Amino acid sequence: MDHSPAKHDDPRQLTFAEQWSKAHHTLGGFVRAQSPEPGLAEDIIQEVARQATENFDQYDPAKPFAAWLVGIARQRIVDVYRERGRRPMLFSSEVVDSLASTFAQMQPEHDDRIDGLRICLDKLSDRHRRVIDLRYARQMSADEIAENVGCSTRAVTSMQQRIREALRHCVSQYVEAQQ
Repeated sequence: MDHSPAKHDDPRQLTFAEQWSKAHHTLGGFVRAQSPEPGLAEDIIQEVARQATENFDQYDPAKPFAAWLVGIARQRIVDVYRERGRRPMLFSSEVVDSLASTFAQMQPEHDDRIDGLRICLDKLSDRHRRVIDLRYARQMSADEIAENVGCSTRAVTSMQQRIREALRHCVSQYVEAQQ
């Protein structure tokens, strides 16, 4: 699922889109760490995207964009849980502050890995890309994937292991080449 807000011809929006593409993985990690419900996490990410787009003129470019997004997400998470009449967070405020800081700090390293993963995924065969999509995007089990691609569950499990290892190696090489 693409979480990036719509791009416009406005140069300020293009800047937003560039910043978003670099930071939305960090944001997603933070939000998913705070929400036990995948659907709720996706809703929060979409709401953060909307709020950030609408309030981009308030963003201070001297500060990390990911940290700004995490701050918006933190408040949105509190609001969502308050609206539902549930405890605002899975973790204490101190842990959330630490998580927010860690996620914001890891963005530059994370970007190289994400860029590398995108490139490496593009290098996979169509069949391997399909298996990865079925497993991670559609969250199918090995049995479901086997039925979908027409092979045994054991073959799918083995294929997934080989694909993950190839991706790990490819991403590692990419990151090393960027340094």
